[in-house]
Amino acid sequence: MRLFLFLLLFWTGALAQEAAPPPDLPPEVFQIARTLRCPVCQGESAAESNSGVAVEMRRLIAEMLKEGKTPEEIKAFFVDRYGDWILYEPPRRGLTLWAWVLPLVALALLALGLFAYFRPRPLPKELLEEAERRMKEPPA
Repeated sequence: MRLFLFLLLFWTGALAQEAAPPPDLPPEVFQIARTLRCPVCQGESAAESNSGVAVEMRRLIAEMLKEGKTPEEIKAFFVDRYGDWILYEPPRRGLTLWAWVLPLVALALLALGLFAYFRPRPLPKELLEEAERRMKEPPA
């Protein structure tokens, strides 16, 4: 029970950190920034990072939203500046298509390999004949 309460305490703390964006920027800024990588940090989105580049990206997103640009136009701006790499979900075309297809191909090959390994194999004819011969013999 103590372990459960301990884990619950940390879990609710993690949710509280994610729930409320800072009051100086609207939530739409963080929705868009979550779809973009931080160019400096490794494995963080522009919404999560506190680096200067990520802060500047969020400021640019807020300005573009005030100008009336759509989220797609904002993402296109960052793609023009940094390339497709900046998107957390790369487009499904060209070379990045392999990032979407390769895991499915690997799973299919794994399933085929497991099927081939575990499928029942027929017994050799000699073994079957020997078993039949022993069954017909009277017990000793």
